[in-house]
Amino acid sequence: MAEQQNFADCVAQYVPFLTRVVCSLMRGDHRAEDVVQQTVLKALTNADQFRFESALKTWLTSIAVNEVRQAYRCRWCKRAVPLITETLDVERYQRAEVPHHSYEANERDLLVRSAVSRLPHMYRAVVELCDFQNLPMIEAARKLGITLPAIKSRRHRARQKLLPLMAKLKLKSFAAVA
Repeated sequence: MAEQQNFADCVAQYVPFLTRVVCSLMRGDHRAEDVVQQTVLKALTNADQFRFESALKTWLTSIAVNEVRQAYRCRWCKRAVPLITETLDVERYQRAEVPHHSYEANERDLLVRSAVSRLPHMYRAVVELCDFQNLPMIEAARKLGITLPAIKSRRHRARQKLLPLMAKLKLKSFAAVA
C-alpha cells in the first residue's frame, strides 16, 4: 500500500508537466484537462507495467501522447446532441402547422425541373432517379444498366452542367417578374 501511495505521489508531481505537454499538443482544446486526467488514471492503473527501464517522466509523456491521439481518433464517434426535454413544449409543436410547400419552394422546384429537362438524356436519367425519386445509386445503376462509378460520375457531371442552366433560368424568371 505504501508503494502504491509513493508511486501515486511520484505521478502527481508530474501533473503540471503533463498539463503543459497535453495543452501544447491539443492547442487549446477544451478536452485537454480530461486527457491529463485520463493519462494519470492509466498510469496509476497500469503501475505494475512500469519497468523502471526509462524515467517515469518519459513513460508518462508517452501515455499522454497516446491519449491525445486517442482523443482525436475517437472524436468523430462521440459527437452528441444534447436533448433537453424539460424545455420542449410538445403541444406547441404539435399545434403548429407548417406548410409543406411554400410559394418559393414551388418556384425553386419548377426552376430545377426546367433545368434538368434541358440536360442530355444520360445525365437527366441519373438526376431524375437519384435526386427526384430518391433511388439509391446502386439501384439507379442497376435500372440504367451501368456501373456504380458511372452513376457517380454522371451525377457529378449533371450537377456541374446544372449550375449555369440554373443561373440562366433564374435570371429569366426574375426578368419576367420585373
